Amino acid sequence: ETGKLRKTMGEKEYIKECNQRAGVEGIPSVFRRKYDVDEMPVRGEVCQKIWFGLKVAAANFKKLLKGLELATS
Repeated sequence: ETGKLRKTMGEKEYIKECNQRAGVEGIPSVFRRKYDVDEMPVRGEVCQKIWFGLKVAAANFKKLLKGLELATS
């Protein structure tokens, strides 16, 4: 069993999946640290959803601009 596990861990597909997982786990951390989602200055569930949606949009827009800068240089 251990030999089979070691063999699959060396494959490109396994490494690719591990890298994606690390990226997904980092997103909530970024929202907490940079976008301060734990301390939202709004009340109510709908307002919180809108506020959080705007923060996600800001993060996506920032990634888009960064990607465009890399593409032009």
